[in-house]
Amino acid sequence: MGLPWGCGCPSLTGHARGLLTSLVTLLLLWLGSAQLRVEGPGQPLTATVGQDVVLPCHLSPRKDAGTLDIRWIRDDISETVHHYRNGEDLYGEQMEAYAGRTELARDGLSAGSLDLRITRVRPSDDGHYFCTVKDVNAYHEAIVELEVSATGADPHLSLGGYEAGGVRVLCRSAGWYPLPQVLWRDARGQHLPSVSQTHSQDQEGLFEIEGTIIVTGSVEGPLSCVVRSSRLQQERESSLHIAAPFFHNAQPWKVALALVAVLLAVSIGLGVYLFRKKAAQSRELAAKKDAKLVEQAAEIEEKAAILEKQGAELAWRRCILPQNRVKVTLDPDTAHPLLVLSEDRRSVRWESKSQEVPDTVERFETRCCVLGCEEFREGRHWWEVEVEGETGRYYCWAVGVARASVKRKGLLIMNPEEGIWAVQYDEGQLMSLTSPRTHLSLSPVPTRIWVCLDCTQGQVSFINADNGVEIFTFTAASFNGESIRPWFLLWTQGIQLCLRDSTPQTLSPALEGSCPSPPTPGSPLLGPEETAQE
Repeated sequence: MGLPWGCGCPSLTGHARGLLTSLVTLLLLWLGSAQLRVEGPGQPLTATVGQDVVLPCHLSPRKDAGTLDIRWIRDDISETVHHYRNGEDLYGEQMEAYAGRTELARDGLSAGSLDLRITRVRPSDDGHYFCTVKDVNAYHEAIVELEVSATGADPHLSLGGYEAGGVRVLCRSAGWYPLPQVLWRDARGQHLPSVSQTHSQDQEGLFEIEGTIIVTGSVEGPLSCVVRSSRLQQERESSLHIAAPFFHNAQPWKVALALVAVLLAVSIGLGVYLFRKKAAQSRELAAKKDAKLVEQAAEIEEKAAILEKQGAELAWRRCILPQNRVKVTLDPDTAHPLLVLSEDRRSVRWESKSQEVPDTVERFETRCCVLGCEEFREGRHWWEVEVEGETGRYYCWAVGVARASVKRKGLLIMNPEEGIWAVQYDEGQLMSLTSPRTHLSLSPVPTRIWVCLDCTQGQVSFINADNGVEIFTFTAASFNGESIRPWFLLWTQGIQLCLRDSTPQTLSPALEGSCPSPPTPGSPLLGPEETAQE
């Protein structure tokens, strides 16, 4: 006989009831969890150091999150970045690094938005974040990745001295995140090998990087240092041109230094030997020998100082070799009517009254220019120009070279594209006639300049004749196979441009002659002999 429907079943008592209850509870929790999902952006976010960033996160499907427990956590250290629960921000567990820098976007909570704003982003904020949400019955999380970056300053290039037959060049740049790369390129864009690369971090976590390279004479044109960020795909670049004479100075400088070291070593050894040999003699004789040693040491130091000075002097004298010096004279057939040449054609000045000269195709019409008589197609040549007379802000002059076919009539644009490579002084500022102009910060402004022309390499350099320091260099000049002539411009009264005959071995003012004065207004441009020749 079967049991009545309402009677209890022995098989559902005890443990069976407990198991059934647990299964029902787990099912309810699973259903609740399935209804609570959190979604992130699905791709990394980028932020710049010092700016604000919003980490996006939301419930799916979207619903009111105002009563939920919301917590943002750093995944690598499992510490709280921001905690929100039941309408309140809880800061008791917040990391000290984020204090006062986080804010939950409450205006979006009703729509299921869990966005977190981080202000004044730091390099240490870089990494992964967990966006977590839970209520009584459910929990879910999503991952948000933040990539922090910072672009540093332009690289600073400096010379570190001679090494391994070349010049050591250092490149330094600060303010980067993450750690960038240092690359070296020559004038053709080819990468050059680096000798070393070091880096450090400041208190804010930004990187400073320094790279080193040894540059030899085989590297032509300007050297470029590029600091590149792989994360930002951005780079900063600075260039440095090392004049060719620096490479010639590398070996003589080492030889001179080695000679000083040998002389010091030999002299010190000789002194020690004499001192020990005479140590057994009487005190009087020993005192005399000691005095002799002191005198010898003083002489050695004096010789060493002389050798060191000669080595330094050799370094700048090799900038311009005497055998390359040429004597330049001015061509009167090209001189603008406002320019007056001296009888020996070695100086020029500007007058407000036009000279009575033939209007030929060779003569400059609009610019107050004059060319040198000499023409160069190959080899290396240099000459010296001195600006003589008053100096002031409102003076204008220029020196350099030009193609023999340079434009004489109509508007003349003074730049390499029109066949002119020069430096100009105008209203207190020295500049190179590049496109656009390059301002040169030199104080005081040089008044004695060596103009150096390398036809083979296509290079024009300007050197301060007073100290041998490079003023500016035009590289890869396009001469187009033409002859190159000295070029001068003068647009001010009170000064004159003079061609000097001095060489690097006779730079003393006592050995230089004074500049011949151009003729007074109304006198002919040429001397009697020159007029007869024409």
